[in-house]
Amino acid sequence: MTDAGFTRFLIDHGLTVAGSADTIQDLKQRHGIRRWFNFQDVIDLPRASLFPEQTEPFFFLWDRNCLLPPTELECDFDYYRNEAQTHACALDRLTALFGAPEKGSSTNTLEETWKFERMSLRIRTFLPERTPARSPLYQKYPQLWNFCRISIELNWVQPLTQTDANVLDSLGQRDVHPIDRFFAPRLESLGRWERGLFRLTAGGNSLRHDAPFLWKHAGFIGWSAQPWSAFFERSRSIGLTLEQVEAARSAGYSRLILKVQNPFTLKPETDQTVLLAGPDTHTLDTAAPAVAAFWELPLNIERSDAG
Repeated sequence: MTDAGFTRFLIDHGLTVAGSADTIQDLKQRHGIRRWFNFQDVIDLPRASLFPEQTEPFFFLWDRNCLLPPTELECDFDYYRNEAQTHACALDRLTALFGAPEKGSSTNTLEETWKFERMSLRIRTFLPERTPARSPLYQKYPQLWNFCRISIELNWVQPLTQTDANVLDSLGQRDVHPIDRFFAPRLESLGRWERGLFRLTAGGNSLRHDAPFLWKHAGFIGWSAQPWSAFFERSRSIGLTLEQVEAARSAGYSRLILKVQNPFTLKPETDQTVLLAGPDTHTLDTAAPAVAAFWELPLNIERSDAG
């Protein structure tokens, strides 16, 4: 099943948030907050049922500062009040819907995952007889052992809009700086704020630039490396840091990092994202000053030894 097909399934079964750009703040205003077993603040979503036995609400963790949509939805499925039976029920129903899953390898859980394209669905149940460590939370609330946790990884990222594509396609020769050794983003390692600043092209390559490049245009700077692009406000871009790491107990390397003020938080925060990476200490010695000159940003050099 494709991500689009899975998203449609979720929407049709009540999880309309899967196809929405509503932020955590929007959803908090709409649905409020509850305390999950006096341990975490969560936001419950309207009733949604993936299969008949599952009637418990889906929820996500409340982040009071985040101005982006949630990326993971969770549900505590507890139909039989017995961990093994409840897990077996979820496994049967979801296998009938999505086919055979990938099995987890942990010895103290029952775990299966269905992977689509970027999205995934996981069920996991902890087995008390195989979990020697006892947490205070589970001791206080022993019913937690019964739960089969259903987790939906939405893997939300900002889609590339037609306006974004028009900006990239309108760039002139002096607005583009070709690059190599680009540090291609991996979806599983994206920070939440990067999901808002990065763009993902849907349906293949729609831009006229194929090779990776940096760009600047009308108060923004960024990069493009199909199918990804990134947009940073120049006014929020603080500077560049070239990390030169000498080989020691492990191999040396170099990285060029952009530091930016996070635009997706209510609390002032400075974050960083890797632009270029090299296999040794001095790979980027020429590239880093060229990028700094192109973007007109200060460049700081940090030298250290590999631990």
